[in-house]
Amino acid sequence: MVYFKEYIPYDDDLETPSLGEGETVTKSVAGNRHMPRSKAASGPEDSPNQVRSDSTYNELRELIVSGLLSPGARLVEGEVARRLGVSRTPVRSAFHRLQQEGYAVPASGGHVRTRLVVSPMTSEDAADLFNIVGELEGLSGRYAADLDRAARVRLSDEMTRLNSELLAASQVTQPDATRMFEFDVRFHRQLVEAASPPRLLALHDAIKPQVDRYARLYLSSLTAELPLSVAEHSEIVRSLRRGDGDGTQQMIQTNWRNAADRVGTIIESIGERGVW
Repeated sequence: MVYFKEYIPYDDDLETPSLGEGETVTKSVAGNRHMPRSKAASGPEDSPNQVRSDSTYNELRELIVSGLLSPGARLVEGEVARRLGVSRTPVRSAFHRLQQEGYAVPASGGHVRTRLVVSPMTSEDAADLFNIVGELEGLSGRYAADLDRAARVRLSDEMTRLNSELLAASQVTQPDATRMFEFDVRFHRQLVEAASPPRLLALHDAIKPQVDRYARLYLSSLTAELPLSVAEHSEIVRSLRRGDGDGTQQMIQTNWRNAADRVGTIIESIGERGVW
C-alpha cells in the first residue's frame, strides 16, 4: 500500500472521471442527509483554524471507519467542503492527515495530480493492521500486569464481565453485530487504558480505528468464530490476574494474530472491498 505519495489537490471545476458505481463522497452519503458532527473536543488553546481542521478530520475518519464512506470511494475536496460547511483549507489538511495515517490512498490514474480514495480493505492490509495492534496492546498488557494486585483484580474482573457479555451476545438467535463489536472494543480498551503511557496510548488511538473498519464490516460473518476469541480473551485475563507480564503480552499477540487469520479467511471468501 502506498500512503505517502504527495496529495496535490485538483481543481474541482474540472470534469471528474467516474470510478464506477458512483463512488464519490457525495454518493456515499445518501441524499441530503447531514454528515455527523465530530464528538472530539478541542482545548481552549487551539486556534479556530486548528479546531476546524481537527473537526473535519474527525468527521471524515468516523465516516470511513463506520463505512458510510465505503472502501474505494473517491474523496473530492470541493464536495467534502460543501457537505461539511467548511472551506477547502481544513479539508485539504484533513486529506493529508488521512493519507498519512492510512485511511486514504492515492488513485492518480496516470494524472500528475493525485486524487485520493478511501483505502481498500484487503486481507494483506488486515494482517498488517491486526498485527501492529497486537504488538501495541501486547505492550499495554505487559504494563498492566505490573499493576498492584488490587488494581489487577479490578481490571481482570471487569474484563471477565465484558468477555462474558460478548459471548452471550454471540449466542442469541439473531446476534447483533454492533453489540458484539462494542463489547469487544470495550474489553480491549480496558486493558489499553489501565497502564499505557501517553505515547503508547496515542499510537494505539491512531491505528486501532483502522482495525475497527474491518470489525464493523466483517464481524457478522465471524459470529461462529467468536467463542474462539472469547477463549483467547479468558487466557489473557488469567495471565493478567497472575501478574504474568510475558504471558499476558504473548496471549494478546496470539489473539490478534488469530483474529487476522480469521478475518483474512472471511475476506478471501466474500471478497475484498474497494479494490479496482
